[in-house]
Amino acid sequence: MKKIALLFVCTLFLSCGASNKMTRTVATKINGEWTLETVDYETEKEGTYNFTIFNSISPKCLENTNWKFISNNNTGEYVLLNPSCTNIGIQNFIWTIPKEMYGYDYSIMIKQVNDKMKSTTNNKGYRMQVSELSDEMMMWTYEVKVNGQKFVIKLNFIKND
Repeated sequence: MKKIALLFVCTLFLSCGASNKMTRTVATKINGEWTLETVDYETEKEGTYNFTIFNSISPKCLENTNWKFISNNNTGEYVLLNPSCTNIGIQNFIWTIPKEMYGYDYSIMIKQVNDKMKSTTNNKGYRMQVSELSDEMMMWTYEVKVNGQKFVIKLNFIKND
């Protein structure tokens, strides 16, 4: 009986360590500078949609923005340059790679902060699935329901040299 209990405890510790190691690997791969090339969406229903991301930012304002992810302190920034958009300039955020949820292997949590790293959204965060990740590209997806229909927002990044 003691051997079974010891085996169970060892398995538990090893599985937790593997999960943390995989999370660190994803965080290390995300580390660096990226360009958010496009923001797309998929839906089963035809139509024109007007949606916002990250606290009321238009997808057009996020396209072609430069993003920096610093994995040793989980901070980052992106720069809004389009003069027709509100809040142009540097936008700071804190990011994490939370544990698996809803069957997705990896997700990313973004919390917007000011230049003193204090929340600007009352600690509200935005969680998206990391659907694809390689040395050259990354895709985040965010699934919502619109009038009962599935609606998937896709953020497509490429790694800067």
